[in-house]
Amino acid sequence: MKEGVSEAASRLRAILADAGISSLRVGIVLGSGLGEAAPGLEDEVEIPFAGIPGWPPSAVPGHRGVLRCGRRYGEGVWVQLGRPHFYEGLGMREVTFPVRLMAELGVRNLFLSNAAGGLNPAFEKGVLMLVRDHINLMGENPLRGVRDLSGNPAFLDVSDLYRESIGDALVERARAAGWPLAEGTLVGVAGPSYETGAELRFLRLVGGDAVSMSLVPEALVARYLGMEVTGVCVITNTWDLRKPHPVSHGEVLETSRQACGLLREVIDCWMELVLG
Repeated sequence: MKEGVSEAASRLRAILADAGISSLRVGIVLGSGLGEAAPGLEDEVEIPFAGIPGWPPSAVPGHRGVLRCGRRYGEGVWVQLGRPHFYEGLGMREVTFPVRLMAELGVRNLFLSNAAGGLNPAFEKGVLMLVRDHINLMGENPLRGVRDLSGNPAFLDVSDLYRESIGDALVERARAAGWPLAEGTLVGVAGPSYETGAELRFLRLVGGDAVSMSLVPEALVARYLGMEVTGVCVITNTWDLRKPHPVSHGEVLETSRQACGLLREVIDCWMELVLG
């Protein structure tokens, strides 16, 4: 899984060393329109994705395309504003390149966020959903073909992929603070088209509470590489499953932008839990 990241890791280590950052401990990925949720960091440096060797080309509106690294509670933090996507025609190795690079640089706790459509009729636009589990319907698994040092296939135990203890602590904090933090199962699909009415009804029937075109591949690879994973979706659009209304990427980005303040509070709380 480390193949292809060595040059990028060397480049970033040099940049971090110049900033006085000896290592990274946590990673944060901010999805569509969520860049304003980036936490404040000490000794922050910003690197465009295009300046990182091997980083896959990606251009989606609402993704800043920069990496910020700095310190919080004295520990190194990676904040990624944007991500590569499977629906852009990239392979899973390219989609998960940032996660593999994080692991090479020492990241052991990962917070993944994205924009998602609500399947659960109880969800309203702007609600945050803590990912408790997922259903992978992307038609591909990023661990396909991967073998461990003994030559065995990547038979990954995913019974606690999204770490339950961290999720429980976030839910407890949310209740105390009055945050609208729901819980549920995320369905990952390939995209880029949005779902038909029949597909929405099917996804709800099989247990989905939200649907998106990202996060699932990153979560699988991160867990395989030993990271503790937390996932939070911003519910950017909801449907009447009997008669879906038109949806646009512009609507997704606007709802994401409005949710950034709340998501930043959740991220700050998460960092306190894993670093404080």
